[in-house]
Amino acid sequence: MFLHSISRTLLVGSLAVLFTAAPWVVDHPACADEPAATPVSSITAPPGFRVELLRSAGSEEGSWVSMTFDDRGRLILGLDDVGVARLTLADDARQIRYEKLDESLKHCRGVLYAHNSLYVNATNSQGFYRLRDTNGDGQFDERKLLAQLDYRSRYGHGGNQVVLGPDQQIYLVHGNDVSFPAGVDPASPYRDPHNDWLLPNPHDAGQDDRVGYILRTDPEGRRWEVIAGGFRNQFDLAFNADGEMFTYDADMEWDVGQPWYRPTRINHVVTGGEYGWRWGTGKWPEYYEDSLPSTVDTGLGSPTGVVFGTRGRFPARYRQALFAADWQNGRILLVDLKPQGASYTGAYEAFVEGGPLNVCDLEFGPDGALYFITGGRGSQSGLYRVVWTGDSAATDEAPDPDQDSSRAARQLRQLRRQLENYHVTRDRQAVEMLWPHLSSPDRWLRFAARRALENQEVTAWRTRALQESQPTAAGAALIALCRSGEQADQQAVLAALGRFDLQSLAPSDLLAMLRAYQLAMTRWGQPPRGDEMAERLRPLYPHARADVNHLLGELLIYLQDDSAVRLTLPRLRGTSQEEQIRAARALTQARTGWNLESRRELVEWLLAARSLQGGKLLSDRLREIRDDFQAGLSATEREQLQKELQRLDEPAAQLPASTRPAVRQWAIRDLADDLAAVSAKRSYQRGRQALLAANCLKCHRLGVEGAPIGPDLTSVGRRYDAAKILESLIEPSKVIDPKYRHTSYRLESGRVVSGRPVSVSRTTIVVETDPLTQQTINVNRDEVEESRPAEASPMPSGLLDTLHREEILDLLALLMSGGNPGDQRFTDSAAPATR
Repeated sequence: MFLHSISRTLLVGSLAVLFTAAPWVVDHPACADEPAATPVSSITAPPGFRVELLRSAGSEEGSWVSMTFDDRGRLILGLDDVGVARLTLADDARQIRYEKLDESLKHCRGVLYAHNSLYVNATNSQGFYRLRDTNGDGQFDERKLLAQLDYRSRYGHGGNQVVLGPDQQIYLVHGNDVSFPAGVDPASPYRDPHNDWLLPNPHDAGQDDRVGYILRTDPEGRRWEVIAGGFRNQFDLAFNADGEMFTYDADMEWDVGQPWYRPTRINHVVTGGEYGWRWGTGKWPEYYEDSLPSTVDTGLGSPTGVVFGTRGRFPARYRQALFAADWQNGRILLVDLKPQGASYTGAYEAFVEGGPLNVCDLEFGPDGALYFITGGRGSQSGLYRVVWTGDSAATDEAPDPDQDSSRAARQLRQLRRQLENYHVTRDRQAVEMLWPHLSSPDRWLRFAARRALENQEVTAWRTRALQESQPTAAGAALIALCRSGEQADQQAVLAALGRFDLQSLAPSDLLAMLRAYQLAMTRWGQPPRGDEMAERLRPLYPHARADVNHLLGELLIYLQDDSAVRLTLPRLRGTSQEEQIRAARALTQARTGWNLESRRELVEWLLAARSLQGGKLLSDRLREIRDDFQAGLSATEREQLQKELQRLDEPAAQLPASTRPAVRQWAIRDLADDLAAVSAKRSYQRGRQALLAANCLKCHRLGVEGAPIGPDLTSVGRRYDAAKILESLIEPSKVIDPKYRHTSYRLESGRVVSGRPVSVSRTTIVVETDPLTQQTINVNRDEVEESRPAEASPMPSGLLDTLHREEILDLLALLMSGGNPGDQRFTDSAAPATR
């Protein structure tokens, strides 16, 4: 089997002699009038690694967004505005030569040198091109349009990077604003995506194929296949040493605090994979059985380039890892992936970070060093190199040998690939081969088997699907039939689902069955006997699990069950912010089961919801819920609820600032001897009052309360003891989670601005200084003398200074308990606090 050895280049081994281990360091441009990329003094890397700035883009050299090495070790750059350029590297950084190769292709987000050609994904030229040097003069004199791209956006979610696969085919990474190009094979592994929303939000605009996807073609661009889809705006992809594909998909940070928010994520991309991104509020949750989950979530960010360390002259751990660039947060993440079943699990940490360090792309060079470029949106570009300076023997160490678990995982991945072969081929023996894997406990095998089943003639397996008695296999097979069958199958599918005792199913099987119910209606409409189905589902609702409640609630509302409103309203109380919003959104589509009191209950929730914390779109989504609710009122109800509805139009009351007087400036030593008292005889009520007084819930989640701006505190007591929690409260800057660390900019005036960079241009850095109010400051890049990771935490100090000693101990007990009032630490006492 050919193992992928380089993702974007075809380089011969002899190229390595062009590169030396001597450091290339250019912290400042040769001419003082020329712009300069961020100096390495403002960039951090792990011990044993050195970051070198090789070149700052000159004022006439544009902003660089993509890169690839050619067959002579030269670096080809895709430019942000117009054109393609080339850097001929040299031992002396001052001798690095820049030349323009093309001045017509617009916004070249993807470049790949392979097959003696330069492939260019020119987003704003709406085309994928192949450039060739036919006479050997070093210039690309032949240009051929291989595919016209229908790109309809101004947000940059278009044609992204181009990658060489281990099969020597060309892979194109496309964001959600590029339609499938003409001529795509209708039998592609990923095809005909549907929204499949049971209760479509009328405010969501879009079309079924408006998803990000991975496209594959041959070197000549003759045959086109869509390999996987359901992404938002994945910029790049990379193959590991085993030939498995990974990408880094973007979040929509305006959705934070809402049920459809999806963090930036590393996705293991498999043939036929559906990853669930849809427009607006319609993003699929990961528990939809007809989708695949993320591998690693990385929070807020702006994903760009990815590359595996396979070719790096780095220690073994780094050669196995995935390097992922986060443009917004100015960092390169190190993602350690571990085989798990037929897929992977993983964890991440910051590898390189600085500010501003808007990394666009990265690639390992012939010398085994990691090269990366900064730029994008007209911002200042630079070329950097990361080299290992530690023990040279470490780079010769072999990766850990296959253990039994790894060997078993490899076998499962091989089995998954066998199943994936049937995603595009039909075989009489396929159904027999794949059927046992429909009941696999491994979700990735189950998904591969179901997609393979959908590609076979329905007549070969319809009866078997309807008669299957094993719950896991039945759920998968009936979902397949909903997706591949016809209207006439609806009654048979619903009858097959009706044979299972839903209350006795395992949660994963129950979710699959409920999803099959949904698909039977999203694809085929209202069933003839919906009241009978509602009667079967009603005893399960509400359920102890939020994911089950989501599907059950939508089903009962869709079926116009009179009890749906009454059973859904409790989800507006005592649940997470996200579940409340999801329940309210569904209630706006309930047409039966309302009375005056239930209408008032939703109005009261709408009033309270105005204090919820979240991303920029939260207020818009709440307003849409309010408008849709009011649109469903009769004239009589409007008159009866007139006073309540008028309150909805009043400005939301602002939370009053704390008027508690300062008690003292607490230090850890003041409380260290009292920590043993946290374990018993504490007051839950007083702890909650202290939690509110210290403003913890404005940024943090505890249980179902609070805002998702900072780390979730619900499980903090399972990871840290009381002493460590106290330290983080009193000295929040002593240890800062890298995921939440801000950047500090020291200006020429001596002023220091700290915050999260949310936008970077050639002249300006927009810094969000307050995550609560989303207040920003524009920083002129020319005025920045130094930037580095902030030493101060975004969490302010002094939050405990208005609390008394006993209140602090109660607060610690509350955090240790995860917000559980029944924890053994608490008594019923809620006596006033004393000093």
